[in-house]
Amino acid sequence: MTLRRVLAYSVPAWLLPVHEADAADGGFLDPYTLLKLVLDLGIIAFAVGMIIACLRAIKRARAREAKAAEEAERLSLSENTLETVLAAEPQALLTLGETADAELLVSNLPTGFGVPRDPAQLLAFERWLDEGSAADLESAMKILAEHGEPFNLMLRTTRDRYVEADGRTAGHTLVLKIRDIAGQRLELAELSEKHKELEKQVIALRCLLDEAKRNERDNTAARALIDTHFRGFDRLATAFAVFDSTQRLAHYNQAYVDLWQLDADWLGTRPRDGEILDRLRQARRLEERAEYRAWKQEWLSAYGTDKQIEDRWHLPDGIMLHVIADANSEGGVTYLYENVTEHIALESRYNALSQVQRETLDTLREGVAVFGSDGRLRLYNSAFAAIWCLTPKLLDAEPHVDEVTAWCSLLYDAPEEWERTRSAVTAIVAERHPYDSQFDRPDGTVLSCAALPLPDGGTLLTYSDITDTKRAERALIEKNEALQTADRLKSDFVSHVSYELRTPLNSMLGFAQMLAEPAFGSLTEKQREYVDDMLSSGTTLRAIVDDILDLATIDAGSLKLKLAPVRVSAIIEAARQGVEERLKQNDVRLEIAIERGVDEVVADASRVTQILYNLLANAIGFSAPRTVVRLNCRRDGAMIAFSVEDEGAGIPEDFQDTVFDRFESRTQGSRHRGAGLGLSIVKSLAELHGGTVSLDSEPGEGSRFTVLLPLKQDVETPETEAGPLRATSAG
Repeated sequence: MTLRRVLAYSVPAWLLPVHEADAADGGFLDPYTLLKLVLDLGIIAFAVGMIIACLRAIKRARAREAKAAEEAERLSLSENTLETVLAAEPQALLTLGETADAELLVSNLPTGFGVPRDPAQLLAFERWLDEGSAADLESAMKILAEHGEPFNLMLRTTRDRYVEADGRTAGHTLVLKIRDIAGQRLELAELSEKHKELEKQVIALRCLLDEAKRNERDNTAARALIDTHFRGFDRLATAFAVFDSTQRLAHYNQAYVDLWQLDADWLGTRPRDGEILDRLRQARRLEERAEYRAWKQEWLSAYGTDKQIEDRWHLPDGIMLHVIADANSEGGVTYLYENVTEHIALESRYNALSQVQRETLDTLREGVAVFGSDGRLRLYNSAFAAIWCLTPKLLDAEPHVDEVTAWCSLLYDAPEEWERTRSAVTAIVAERHPYDSQFDRPDGTVLSCAALPLPDGGTLLTYSDITDTKRAERALIEKNEALQTADRLKSDFVSHVSYELRTPLNSMLGFAQMLAEPAFGSLTEKQREYVDDMLSSGTTLRAIVDDILDLATIDAGSLKLKLAPVRVSAIIEAARQGVEERLKQNDVRLEIAIERGVDEVVADASRVTQILYNLLANAIGFSAPRTVVRLNCRRDGAMIAFSVEDEGAGIPEDFQDTVFDRFESRTQGSRHRGAGLGLSIVKSLAELHGGTVSLDSEPGEGSRFTVLLPLKQDVETPETEAGPLRATSAG
């Protein structure tokens, strides 16, 4: 019966096909009905579960679709950025995969270079490179494809332009980068090309010489033909001379005559090699040698040896010659005289520059390391070795950047930092960017790192030890925070104490005013004097407390100005009323002058009134009886100027720099007493308005204080009139 009640309340009535007989006699469900109920409930639960699963699958599919769209957008943006970076530098960048066709990613070299802009034509090296360069590049590409060895070649195109080819592997893809070269690398390429041309000339001369000797034995007509061929070499800049087996001059070119300045007719007599050397020595065109005869005999010993001798002659006129004596099988010798003065001078300057750079780097406190385009260390200084505790023996072997970073990671284990360093040195990108970083090593050393790409494809790394600087910076930050905390505590203390003083002070002043009223009874003359002193001292003390509260509010940055357009005459009148009683007590006359056209200013009326009141009270306090205090108001460009001038004793020059400091108060021989806060408040309020305050004073000639305030500012509150002046004291 209990189970039946539960089913009745929890299952809908249409799910319980109970027989009327069972309901009447109180019997339970029969097995068939119970089984049917269970099946129905199972089907409903399965359907609900499938619906929930489908909804979740739809949600996940939509999330994956949104993520895929976002990734596609990011990849598209990255592709556009990469294309922009690749197009920023004139180059041709070709990729070649194992199965895919060659793809030319970028090709924006000037057409004058003759570099094709089609992948198939670019791979046909013999079409746009000269014969030697095409063979070198073809061989290097083959080695790169088979063994993965990178290369860097200087090539010459069919249009006599030099380019640099850089080949590397990226996974299973070959990358070929071709770009222009300049500077010393261009000079090196030109010198290399000249050297190849010289070798070709030597080979051609040998062939002509052999042919000349063979034809000389045959007939004189052949000799004339050979002479004609040799005369073609007169256009060569390299001097050469051919001597036969009898050591007599057989052939020479015009460059040989110009070099040694010999008589052509005399050379036509076919002098011997030794005779030419003697004449050159007599004419002082050969360098002086201590053992000339021994040197001459040794030099002429090349005949009949079938060897090649090389030497460098330093001529008296400063020319340096690279001399090649090539002995042939017939017993003769061919001389080649190459002027290498510029090459040696360039090499000397390069070596001197390298030495100066190395010595300069060694004097630096920063660690410096220069890696070449192949990723190997080319240059370093002692500071770099000291920072990372490396020995010169390791670094002089020109290790790869992978080895150097592995050694450095022993002192600072940060894989992401060293991975970025390796990428900066070895990555092949169209445009490289410098970067800098800073990290703390476990030994307490703080290093600043910078990477700078060099024009020749290398990378400069610098490491600076900034441990002391960082410690000083942290100490200053901590000290600054401590000073700010102390200043905040001071301001809070002053504000709290000032508020606590104001409450009992107001009570004292209230009771003193009550005693002074006739309604509370008459006072004797002495009592009246005491009550007046209490009121005067209490008012002065309350003014000091108010000034302290104003300064504390300004220091805390919580003083907000209520800017609004106000009438200048109203501000000045409010200030005059505030000092009216003091003018009578000190027997001082106030003269006010307002320039025509100065009617309105955007400012906080009560604060400007406070500025003028403090300046007037200060001037009255230092003025002698029956003198005049002047208040002038005029326009000064985009500013309004308030000037308060007195005829007092003036302010000494050594005190003028501190007159606006807090609690700086001097009587200067007058009866004026103050806490030294009035002028400080004037300066603070003027600066809050965006203005300034200045002093012009000479001892014995009085003082003039000038406040400059902007005429127009952003208005924050509606226009208000200058309110009643709060009693305050002057500095």
